[in-house]
Amino acid sequence: MKLHLSGAFTLLLLTVLIFSTACGGESVKEPVVEENEMVSITNTPTIENLPEEETSPVEQTAVELSDQPYTSPSGSFQFIPPEGWNCSETGEFQVNCQNPGHSAELQARITATGYELVQEAFLSFTHAEMVHAYSEIKEYVEIKRFEGEGRLTVTANWRKGDANWKGTDVFIRTGGTVFHLQTAAQQESSDIYDDMFTKIAESAEIYPSVLLGSQLYANRNTHTARDAIFEIDIPTAWVKYADAGSIKKTIIEEFFSPDMRASVQIAVYWHGEMIEQTLKAEKTLEIMRALYGHDLRVSHDKALPDGRERLEWYAANKDINGITYFDSYGSSLYVFCIVWEETTEGIYLPLLEEIAASFSME
Repeated sequence: MKLHLSGAFTLLLLTVLIFSTACGGESVKEPVVEENEMVSITNTPTIENLPEEETSPVEQTAVELSDQPYTSPSGSFQFIPPEGWNCSETGEFQVNCQNPGHSAELQARITATGYELVQEAFLSFTHAEMVHAYSEIKEYVEIKRFEGEGRLTVTANWRKGDANWKGTDVFIRTGGTVFHLQTAAQQESSDIYDDMFTKIAESAEIYPSVLLGSQLYANRNTHTARDAIFEIDIPTAWVKYADAGSIKKTIIEEFFSPDMRASVQIAVYWHGEMIEQTLKAEKTLEIMRALYGHDLRVSHDKALPDGRERLEWYAANKDINGITYFDSYGSSLYVFCIVWEETTEGIYLPLLEEIAASFSME
């Protein structure tokens, strides 16, 4: 009996040992599947081992600058542009450039101001240009700003279409000019361009003497008067104000030069019915005296071929001169004035006459 149990026990022990060796023994510590996985991981290319042709072409060229500077057609400024970007000129004073993928861009332009603006007037100039540049942009958020004497740098984020952008505006006042450089890139690639854009701004050279005698505030925007009565071209660097309460039934739009020594005013009075000739003249003088003072005196009155009347006038208390054009349009009266200080006539009158000449009826 004992021998039978011993043999059975021995047989059971051998069976357990064989099973243990097959399933849990030291000889199967690294299954074949794990070895295959290790081979697969080892053979996966790392970023460092990627073939050269797989590197983004935008990243390769984004930080490279050209060996040759770009000089504006007027010769009034130059800077080092990016290598391989497409550039197009708008007149003598502006150039726009884009990278091949249209994910980064720059614009450089210069404005003649007639004389060197003081700091307050310079900042007014930059404010108006920024409002004009980003008036149609959504979600504009300023990140940082640096103001120095004759220099302003503003960095911001915004959205254009479906893309988020980051950009910097640099303004530099030199003599009777202001140079404006705008650089921008889509946010996902903006880090690639930051250093390059900084180098471009640092490379800018400005030659204000080249613009002596050239057109002042050449960058203009077409403004449509209230009720679409007429259009005129206003400098983009002139600040706009609106007044709807000081004169009854009258909306006033005003555009001031950065130094506040010249301006354009458009007043539209709504009468509610057809305006007779006598009311037209009386209401025009009433509006003008409310704007410029009751000591205003008209020196010349002339009827123009297009039906408008033209008045030349002077207001002694404010020491300003002006020319006013007025006419009725349906049940409305419009009064369009160009105004300048006596001491700035030589600077601003030619520019104001250009603005007046841009008048066109809808």
